[in-house]
Amino acid sequence: MKANRFIIIFLLKAIGVYASWYVIYDLWLKKVGTLDNWIVDSIVYFSSKILTSFNYMIYVDNQTIGIYDAASNVFVGTGCNGLEMMVLFVGFVLIFDGSWKHKIWFIPAGIIILHILNIARVLSLIFIGKYFTLELLEFNHKYTFTIILYVITFFGWMIWVKYFSQTNSNIKKDVKSK
Repeated sequence: MKANRFIIIFLLKAIGVYASWYVIYDLWLKKVGTLDNWIVDSIVYFSSKILTSFNYMIYVDNQTIGIYDAASNVFVGTGCNGLEMMVLFVGFVLIFDGSWKHKIWFIPAGIIILHILNIARVLSLIFIGKYFTLELLEFNHKYTFTIILYVITFFGWMIWVKYFSQTNSNIKKDVKSK
């Protein structure tokens, strides 16, 4: 019975977080575009700084970045800015019980890690575009890096549940009492 209660509460919280995100993002922030554009600009900026620090001659045009003489450049669109992954991560941590003392640092740390990984993804795609085929770039963009980011996000959730969530300790107590 206690497990059913946990699942119902979890689902209600998930619906609440989703509804809140829908209202905030889809009905307001997405139309304004400020958050999406800021994240994309940040990815392009840091990618360009990293490339130029290694003396690469780069091409930057708004949301497109690449290395001169490359067969292709990388366009960083709003759908590829990592925001969806960040929101999934934040939503999961918010839904699971845990001390706000830990949530206050764990959520920004997770967002920063995902953002850094997204910059690494863009850099990897730039190098694939320079040294390999367009087909390989498209495959890695669509499959490889998507899977990698979802797996890393999943591990972030597992770290939260195992080390910081009070739900984990409550489940252990329930198992011991039976």
